[in-house]
Amino acid sequence: MIFFLVLTLFVIVFLFSLASVSQSYASAQQAQAAIEASRSAQIASTGNLVTIVTVALVAIALLAAVVVIAWLILRAKSQPKRQWGPSRNGGWDQFQQPDANALIPALMTLLLYEMTQHRQQDADQTWLNEPALNDIPNDTPAFPDNTWDM
Repeated sequence: MIFFLVLTLFVIVFLFSLASVSQSYASAQQAQAAIEASRSAQIASTGNLVTIVTVALVAIALLAAVVVIAWLILRAKSQPKRQWGPSRNGGWDQFQQPDANALIPALMTLLLYEMTQHRQQDADQTWLNEPALNDIPNDTPAFPDNTWDM
Protein backbone atom coordinates (compact mmCIF):
# COMPACT_ATOMS: atom_id res chain seq x y z
CA MET A 1 0.00 0.00 0.00
CA ILE A 2 2.78 2.36 0.65
CA PHE A 3 4.11 1.40 -2.72
CA PHE A 4 0.85 2.50 -4.37
CA LEU A 5 0.87 5.68 -2.40
CA VAL A 6 4.43 6.49 -3.47
CA LEU A 7 3.62 5.51 -7.02
CA THR A 8 0.51 7.70 -6.99
CA LEU A 9 2.48 10.62 -5.59
CA PHE A 10 5.16 10.04 -8.20
CA VAL A 11 2.56 10.03 -11.00
CA ILE A 12 0.97 13.22 -9.60
CA VAL A 13 4.36 14.96 -9.41
CA PHE A 14 5.13 13.78 -12.93
CA LEU A 15 1.84 15.17 -14.21
CA PHE A 16 2.44 18.51 -12.49
CA SER A 17 5.94 18.70 -13.99
CA LEU A 18 4.53 17.97 -17.45
CA ALA A 19 1.90 20.68 -16.94
CA SER A 20 4.58 23.10 -15.83
CA VAL A 21 6.76 22.33 -18.85
CA SER A 22 3.83 22.69 -21.26
CA GLN A 23 2.83 25.96 -19.58
CA SER A 24 6.39 27.27 -19.95
CA TYR A 25 6.40 26.24 -23.60
CA ALA A 26 3.05 27.98 -24.15
CA SER A 27 4.36 31.14 -22.47
CA ALA A 28 7.46 31.11 -24.69
CA GLN A 29 5.32 30.69 -27.81
CA GLN A 30 3.06 33.53 -26.67
CA ALA A 31 6.08 35.79 -26.14
CA GLN A 32 7.37 34.86 -29.60
CA ALA A 33 3.98 35.73 -31.09
CA ALA A 34 4.03 39.10 -29.30
CA ILE A 35 7.50 39.81 -30.72
CA GLU A 36 6.35 38.96 -34.26
CA ALA A 37 3.25 41.13 -33.81
CA SER A 38 5.38 44.08 -32.72
CA ARG A 39 7.68 43.61 -35.74
CA SER A 40 4.74 43.58 -38.12
CA ALA A 41 3.29 46.67 -36.40
CA GLN A 42 6.65 48.43 -36.82
CA ILE A 43 6.73 47.57 -40.53
CA ALA A 44 3.13 48.75 -40.90
CA SER A 45 3.89 52.05 -39.17
CA THR A 46 6.84 52.65 -41.51
CA GLY A 47 4.56 51.97 -44.48
CA ASN A 48 1.97 54.36 -43.07
CA LEU A 49 4.62 57.07 -42.66
CA VAL A 50 5.76 56.65 -46.27
CA THR A 51 2.15 56.83 -47.43
CA ILE A 52 1.45 59.99 -45.41
CA VAL A 53 4.60 61.72 -46.71
CA THR A 54 3.74 60.77 -50.30
CA VAL A 55 0.19 62.09 -49.98
CA ALA A 56 1.48 65.31 -48.39
CA LEU A 57 3.97 65.87 -51.24
CA VAL A 58 1.29 65.24 -53.85
CA ALA A 59 -1.03 67.69 -52.06
CA ILE A 60 1.71 70.34 -51.96
CA ALA A 61 2.47 69.80 -55.66
CA LEU A 62 -1.22 70.13 -56.56
CA LEU A 63 -1.52 73.28 -54.46
CA ALA A 64 1.54 74.77 -56.14
CA ALA A 65 0.14 73.89 -59.58
CA VAL A 66 -3.18 75.57 -58.72
CA VAL A 67 -1.38 78.70 -57.50
CA VAL A 68 0.78 78.88 -60.65
CA ILE A 69 -2.22 78.40 -62.93
CA ALA A 70 -4.20 81.05 -61.05
CA TRP A 71 -1.25 83.45 -61.27
CA LEU A 72 -0.92 82.86 -65.01
CA ILE A 73 -4.65 83.41 -65.54
CA LEU A 74 -4.65 86.63 -63.51
CA ARG A 75 -1.53 87.84 -65.30
CA ALA A 76 -3.11 87.14 -68.68
CA LYS A 77 -6.27 89.02 -67.68
CA SER A 78 -4.32 92.05 -66.42
CA GLN A 79 -2.41 92.55 -69.70
CA PRO A 80 -4.16 94.73 -72.26
CA LYS A 81 -5.56 92.97 -75.25
CA ARG A 82 -4.01 93.72 -78.62
CA GLN A 83 -6.25 95.09 -81.30
CA TRP A 84 -5.28 93.24 -84.43
CA GLY A 85 -6.05 95.10 -87.54
CA PRO A 86 -5.99 93.89 -91.09
CA SER A 87 -2.55 94.48 -92.53
CA ARG A 88 -0.07 92.74 -94.75
CA ASN A 89 1.92 91.14 -91.89
CA GLY A 90 -0.83 90.25 -89.44
CA GLY A 91 -0.70 93.39 -87.34
CA TRP A 92 2.89 93.10 -86.19
CA ASP A 93 3.67 96.60 -87.40
CA GLN A 94 1.54 98.25 -84.73
CA PHE A 95 4.56 99.83 -83.01
CA GLN A 96 5.85 102.98 -84.65
CA GLN A 97 9.56 103.37 -85.17
CA PRO A 98 11.12 106.68 -84.07
CA ASP A 99 12.05 109.06 -86.84
CA ALA A 100 15.80 108.69 -87.33
CA ASN A 101 16.02 111.80 -89.52
CA ALA A 102 15.11 114.00 -86.54
CA LEU A 103 18.48 113.20 -84.95
CA ILE A 104 20.66 114.29 -87.90
CA PRO A 105 20.98 118.01 -86.90
CA ALA A 106 21.96 117.07 -83.34
CA LEU A 107 24.54 114.54 -84.59
CA MET A 108 26.03 117.07 -87.01
CA THR A 109 26.36 119.66 -84.24
CA LEU A 110 28.08 117.12 -81.99
CA LEU A 111 30.43 116.07 -84.79
CA LEU A 112 31.44 119.67 -85.57
CA TYR A 113 32.03 120.38 -81.89
CA GLU A 114 34.29 117.31 -81.55
CA MET A 115 36.22 118.27 -84.69
CA THR A 116 36.90 121.78 -83.43
CA GLN A 117 38.04 120.43 -80.07
CA HIS A 118 40.50 118.02 -81.69
CA ARG A 119 41.79 120.71 -84.09
CA GLN A 120 42.44 123.07 -81.17
CA GLN A 121 44.23 120.33 -79.20
CA ASP A 122 46.37 119.40 -82.22
CA ALA A 123 47.37 123.03 -82.74
CA ASP A 124 48.30 123.44 -79.05
CA GLN A 125 50.38 120.26 -79.08
CA THR A 126 52.32 121.13 -82.25
CA TRP A 127 53.20 124.60 -80.90
CA LEU A 128 54.38 123.16 -77.55
CA ASN A 129 56.32 120.28 -79.11
CA GLU A 130 58.39 122.35 -81.59
CA PRO A 131 62.03 122.44 -80.43
CA ALA A 132 63.74 125.80 -80.08
CA LEU A 133 66.59 126.54 -82.44
CA ASN A 134 69.23 126.81 -79.73
CA ASP A 135 68.22 123.70 -77.79
CA ILE A 136 70.93 121.04 -77.70
CA PRO A 137 69.71 117.52 -77.03
CA ASN A 138 70.81 116.33 -73.60
CA ASP A 139 71.21 112.58 -73.07
CA THR A 140 71.51 112.75 -69.30
CA PRO A 141 68.52 111.39 -67.41
CA ALA A 142 66.37 113.78 -65.45
CA PHE A 143 66.99 111.86 -62.24
CA PRO A 144 70.42 110.55 -61.27
CA ASP A 145 70.66 106.77 -61.36
CA ASN A 146 72.16 105.97 -57.98
CA THR A 147 70.11 102.94 -57.10
CA TRP A 148 73.20 100.71 -56.93
CA ASP A 149 75.24 103.11 -54.78
CA MET A 150 75.12 102.03 -51.17
